[in-house]
Amino acid sequence: MSSILLPSSPGIRSAKPRLLDWGGRLVPILGGETQTLLRLGTRWSFEFVMPPLRTEPVGRNWVAKLAQAKLDGAIMPFIQDGFDVGAPGAVTVNGDGQSGSLLAVKGATAVYPFRPGQFFSLIHGGRRYLHMVTAQVIADDAGLATLPLLPMLRVIPDDGDVVDMVPKIEGSLIGQDFPWDVLTTPHIDVGTVRIDEDA
Repeated sequence: MSSILLPSSPGIRSAKPRLLDWGGRLVPILGGETQTLLRLGTRWSFEFVMPPLRTEPVGRNWVAKLAQAKLDGAIMPFIQDGFDVGAPGAVTVNGDGQSGSLLAVKGATAVYPFRPGQFFSLIHGGRRYLHMVTAQVIADDAGLATLPLLPMLRVIPDDGDVVDMVPKIEGSLIGQDFPWDVLTTPHIDVGTVRIDEDA
């Protein structure tokens, strides 16, 4: 089954992105240097609050999409409020077999500035993996760049995989149920929704 793309309108009221860290800190009991343990699996979560939605047709549509997403998974635009992505070009992965915390890309607009804190979605095997650029990198005149990223790559991408610079998060709706409030105004309130990446 394919994940459900949630509606883009109306906009969310507030959001709380978070980094889910599956690594850890090793603190020696007899002193010594603390070590940070990096593990594959560190990924992103996106919690958002919707405003009350007029029941027809907007609220009904949101409830239908969220109910489907509870079973099939959700795709949601990852909000970077106030950030202008500009014209990055048609960015794709440059070369097979990449791993770690760097990603070589091609197809960027010449001298496009990838900025620290800028998010993107790596699309591999039909699934989106959300990453953040950690330092400024300027694409060269041929549109090539190597992006330092967080978290480290969780899949080995293929040459030509899409790097979507208008990011979306894909994952599971968190919680055992999906409730919503039916108001008599007539509006509905879906409350707080949280999406965690699955991989």
